[in-house]
Amino acid sequence: MIYKILYISAVIPDTTSGGRFAMYRHLIIKKDFEVAVASTNFVKLPINQHLEISQNRLIKRLKRTRICRLISNLEYIQNWINIPNSLLKFANDFQPDVIVSVVDDWHIGLAYQLAQKLKIPLVVNFQDLFCLSQFVPLSIRPYPWVKSWLIQRYRQVNQVANQVFYTSEGMKEWFGVDAQGDVLYPIGNFDVELSLEQRLNPQDKVTIIYAGNCYGAYGRMLLRLAEAVKQHQHIHLQIFAAGNDWQEEKLQEMTEAGIYQGFKPFDELKDKLKQADAFLTVMSFEQEEEVFMQTSFTTKWLDYVPYGKPVFVWSPEYSTACSFAKKYQSGIPVIQDDPEELLKVISETASNPTAWFSACEGSRRIAETVLNAEQIHHLFVERVTNVCQECNITNSQDGIYSA
Repeated sequence: MIYKILYISAVIPDTTSGGRFAMYRHLIIKKDFEVAVASTNFVKLPINQHLEISQNRLIKRLKRTRICRLISNLEYIQNWINIPNSLLKFANDFQPDVIVSVVDDWHIGLAYQLAQKLKIPLVVNFQDLFCLSQFVPLSIRPYPWVKSWLIQRYRQVNQVANQVFYTSEGMKEWFGVDAQGDVLYPIGNFDVELSLEQRLNPQDKVTIIYAGNCYGAYGRMLLRLAEAVKQHQHIHLQIFAAGNDWQEEKLQEMTEAGIYQGFKPFDELKDKLKQADAFLTVMSFEQEEEVFMQTSFTTKWLDYVPYGKPVFVWSPEYSTACSFAKKYQSGIPVIQDDPEELLKVISETASNPTAWFSACEGSRRIAETVLNAEQIHHLFVERVTNVCQECNITNSQDGIYSA
């Protein structure tokens, strides 16, 4: 039996960012479920059932004014009280077996309400604690009191959902004794062949690739690194990102230097990953981002490791990235907020064949085990299927008792 998933989230299953790509791989590439998607964020998806949750004209107009942030905050609360008629009709027509939601501030209230109203299971995936993120634009960022209210809602959903996924061990630990689900790491490419290639000459120039977020704190880190790497002839940094918030003159400078490469669709990016010598993942050292760094996970790690090349992890010691690298010996942590220290570690590792090979082996090993795409997807399918089956059994028993 193929169960029907109604997926409700801002993190739509497409290929534009890491979190979205993970759900695209689970729900679109793989065909284990019949999927319908409802979201305010919408692009054309290769599925038949989809709904763009529209807002009325007045709300749209107010969101273009100075009170945009206030309106967005009121919506966060309203979506725990009212369900749009269009969404309710869409759900009734589709008749889902389960509702799945990557938790965000706007959609999770709708997902929770709808599951309650339809009396079907709710599966949630905590990829990020969005209300604590400085990456969220100020125009829609929760006010402090709304942030506290949303955190309570996160904890409420964590307790009542039929299945909970956490994107990292740090995310699961954040929920403390109330944590009741499974760690589900973001998922990488299913088709890549594992490889383990040694650099032929330790003295060759090192090409290191970063692919991911280049906004906010990450953008500031990467710009500092880009400026520093220009002084190092033996290291070539390439940054692939969907966008950035750098000043125009800095963007032009780094583009002309061959450092900033802009966005490439994943099929094109794969060719670049094959050609790279090593990879970089980063997490912010800024104090305001501490909880976010303790719970989030860097999604591009999943796409890096199958190539069997070193992953340099530039992040604070308390971050999930650093903890993961140390626990599984799958990356080389650099815990100083200093780009020169990072470049020093890259140079030292590149000139030491034993250290380089060990880092390559660490990537290959983790790609075959903890970050294996098929293994991660199997966990997702198994847990969602179990929830649907348990609901069917309960409904059957209720029917017997009421007969």
